[in-house]
Amino acid sequence: MGHGLNSAAMMGQLRTAVQTMAGLDMPPTQLLRHLDDLAQRLGEHYLATCLYAVYDPIGGELAIANAGHIPPVLVRAGDGRSELLDLPTGAPIGVGGVPFETVRVPVEPGDRLVLCTDGLVEVRGEDIAVGLAALCESAAHPAAYMDDACDTIIRSLAGTLNQGRGGRKDDVALLMARLNGIAAEDVADWEVAPQSRSVRAVRRGVREQLCRWGLDEAVPTAELLVSEVVTNAVRHARQVVRVRLVRTDALLCEVRDDDHTLPALVDAEFGRGLRVVSRLASEWGTSRTAEGKTVWFEQPLG
Repeated sequence: MGHGLNSAAMMGQLRTAVQTMAGLDMPPTQLLRHLDDLAQRLGEHYLATCLYAVYDPIGGELAIANAGHIPPVLVRAGDGRSELLDLPTGAPIGVGGVPFETVRVPVEPGDRLVLCTDGLVEVRGEDIAVGLAALCESAAHPAAYMDDACDTIIRSLAGTLNQGRGGRKDDVALLMARLNGIAAEDVADWEVAPQSRSVRAVRRGVREQLCRWGLDEAVPTAELLVSEVVTNAVRHARQVVRVRLVRTDALLCEVRDDDHTLPALVDAEFGRGLRVVSRLASEWGTSRTAEGKTVWFEQPLG
């Protein structure tokens, strides 16, 4: 909130913090709470609104938490209907001591999520509800391309709100995301006991699944990478190890267990395995979960 160099610098720090915490797969409420703590340490008089959403393309669900921001619009692919999502408003980042709440919204493949800053819908002297209604109506217009859909919203809101008495006084930002989903046939998962023989079973399952998907050439590398990650998981897990394979434009593998210790390249015990993963995978990472941790990697597909 506000203008000038100080506000821009504050926003840059908050944006960097969000990107860092997002990479750690923090739940929305936890991320906003940490962001609120950071804002208070940076200064007493700086406030920012934030809408943070996590999309699960396999489960078909949005998890959204709000810190004083205007709500997003969801455009349903099935009937083209648009709706302003009903979210707890929350307090802006920097107020402090206010709890945040996560709302889970079921979505379907092809749905579009529209987010914007209040500069797009708010005009001085006019009720913001007018701008939100115009946003909802313009977002529902069908468009073959996302750029065209965004242009439609900008033109519609500019024409509607420029008639207001006060005029637009704030910057405008618009973000639209198409939620394409991942089909069930592109996902395979296993649960295995934390035993050494489970590594062989997972390796065999991965090989058979990739052959069913027609990805025979990817089998040798995938088997090696999965073996390295699952070997570490069964060594530290107490109850169960979960493996998920996802086929998109790349091959994603996630290995979850109930141990909270994150492996690192410098580990004497698992360092070699991670070096193999970092060498052969296009991307890889680790994150803590409520139950333990996840180690994942992406393998490029020719």
